[in-house]
Amino acid sequence: MPLVVRAHLAGGVAQGAPWGIALDGLLASAMWQETKASAIAAGQGYARAMEVDDPPDLDLPLARCRAGNGAWHWAATCLWPGAEAQTDAHVWMGKLDHRDLEHVADRLPKIISGRQGRFRGRRMPVLVTSTPQVTWRAVGDPDRIAELLEPVRSIGKKRGSGEGHVLSWEISAAPELDPLAAGHLHPDGTLGRTTPKACVRRLEQAGCPPTVDGGTGLAGLRPPYMHPARQTRLRLPALLDG
Repeated sequence: MPLVVRAHLAGGVAQGAPWGIALDGLLASAMWQETKASAIAAGQGYARAMEVDDPPDLDLPLARCRAGNGAWHWAATCLWPGAEAQTDAHVWMGKLDHRDLEHVADRLPKIISGRQGRFRGRRMPVLVTSTPQVTWRAVGDPDRIAELLEPVRSIGKKRGSGEGHVLSWEISAAPELDPLAAGHLHPDGTLGRTTPKACVRRLEQAGCPPTVDGGTGLAGLRPPYMHPARQTRLRLPALLDG
């Protein structure tokens, strides 16, 4: 069924791409944690997705959108922060703890520089989308999606520094949404995910073409998005900076 997924945030989310975090990627990550834990508990080995030539597709609780010629993707959008979201520059810092280093090393040099080398201190900026909640749209199984997302307590980059902290998840049915639009478009009508041209034509034929997109470029079609086997020329989502 068409769904709306919301994450209520403590402050905002830090993102590396010019568009939002993909819901299918988030679910695949959560399901991979389950799969990996089961393999370890059973004493079995496992291969990381980026280390194999053709990574398998996990059985996500989402509908599949078939674009033809064997290409398909999950019916789910990327994160939409809302029209009133703002971009802020936060700072993260890293500094060597000499006491911890003494505990893990049997001998140390007389001087460990905090200004140069591998142990130097760092003070780096990170761009954060400040918003109280973010939204995805999808077509799938709400109960299984809720089960996978429930243990996810932070999203995006620099989670260890407190960014992207999730207060709660909200998954609600949206029967008023057209399934085709729910799997491709943000609430404001912009393109919401990396999309084959065939899917854009279907949206246009159905009377709901995307009002804005990010152009055409090389991108991943489905998780794992960074794997070379997933890369192809696609219509890109609307960029977060407008």
